[in-house]
Amino acid sequence: MLNLDKFISSNSAVLICTETNRRYLSGFKSSLGYLLICSLGNFLFVDGRYFEAAKQTACSDIKVVLLERLSKQLGDLLKRFKIDTLYTETEITVGFLGSLKNVLHCNILPSEELSTYLLKSRSVKERFEIENIISAQRIAERAYFNVLDIIKEGISEREIALELDYQMQKMGSEGVSFETIAVSGENSALPHGVPTERLLKKGDFLTLDFGAVVNGYHSDMTRTVAVGYASDEMQEIYNLVLKAQNAAIKKIGVGVDCKSVDAQARDIITHKGFAGNFNHSTGHGVGLDIHEYPTLSQRNNEALLENQVVTVEPGVYLPSKFGVRIEDMIVVGRNVNENLTKCEKKLIIL
Repeated sequence: MLNLDKFISSNSAVLICTETNRRYLSGFKSSLGYLLICSLGNFLFVDGRYFEAAKQTACSDIKVVLLERLSKQLGDLLKRFKIDTLYTETEITVGFLGSLKNVLHCNILPSEELSTYLLKSRSVKERFEIENIISAQRIAERAYFNVLDIIKEGISEREIALELDYQMQKMGSEGVSFETIAVSGENSALPHGVPTERLLKKGDFLTLDFGAVVNGYHSDMTRTVAVGYASDEMQEIYNLVLKAQNAAIKKIGVGVDCKSVDAQARDIITHKGFAGNFNHSTGHGVGLDIHEYPTLSQRNNEALLENQVVTVEPGVYLPSKFGVRIEDMIVVGRNVNENLTKCEKKLIIL
């Protein structure tokens, strides 16, 4: 288990309440549960839906407790271990914090330092985590190749999105990483557009942003393809985005600050006069959550760390015309980065 000694002493402990952090630290997924970490032991409270599975799956240094009445069970442990300070994540709700304070006779401190430490720790992946992300990515890629066969004039954005979702889950994905984006024509100028009943037409760009999930780990990729043909303007913008993306990927490395990676892509797009048409960050971390630390943005001065997994996804969006985004996932390397996305990036015209 991750070392939380900084927050634990003979009279202080940590209570993990959020689903993702609980899974990361305990090795067990549940929609409800609480993980108490203290100097005298670690206790995972889950209800009857998860109790037997948790005993088989949770980390060996964790005692699984059948959750019946948290206030009494947790209160008894805190009293027995003489714990007077309980650190929690800042992501818990005000209501839940209030209820804990009402029933537990100790000092309860939501800790920004604890939450940040967990975010940064989760961002550096062990090899098994990277392998899970790779497995998810390979599922997404196979689904993408299958869906390319049905993309044609007259099919709707919604049909394409549903087919992508179906293909990924048919191939073993636990679900989808996020709501699949399939937007075409003028809708592709919406960075996070929602698939509609709009039918594809010749001369459309179609942007597909999607991901699969394996053992809780997400993948994330974006490809933009053309239907029938691509005008000179479309090809120019596509090649500009691809140039910006490749430059940002090349910039990535251990110790490189995140805003420098963003600037590498953004400066290329800005130089061509499209500064106002790239209106999101260049990328983000990926793991048990689809959006994790770090963010490759203009405001993030933090340095990249070895084995972080980040997306690189610049875009140019021309309102009422079209948009282009291209996205890969990169493992930050000390000497060589690893691109987890194996799909061709040359413009595909279907």
